[in-house]
Amino acid sequence: MAVVEVALSLPEDLAAAVREASGGDLEAYIVKALRSALLMDAMREVADAGPPAPPPDDVLHAAETDLR
Repeated sequence: MAVVEVALSLPEDLAAAVREASGGDLEAYIVKALRSALLMDAMREVADAGPPAPPPDDVLHAAETDLR
């Protein structure tokens, strides 16, 4: 996987807490946090979309027939 270097600025207290929580692997900790944030955003989009529309009756009938 290609890696891109990114610089960011953090409040001093947050940087200290992240360094401590990372157990010495700050990069891996930040990557994990960003992946988690992206997943949460995607899950929120799905939840906000509401339940899917029910399938058409002919699809339901075909599925019920296949299950017999």
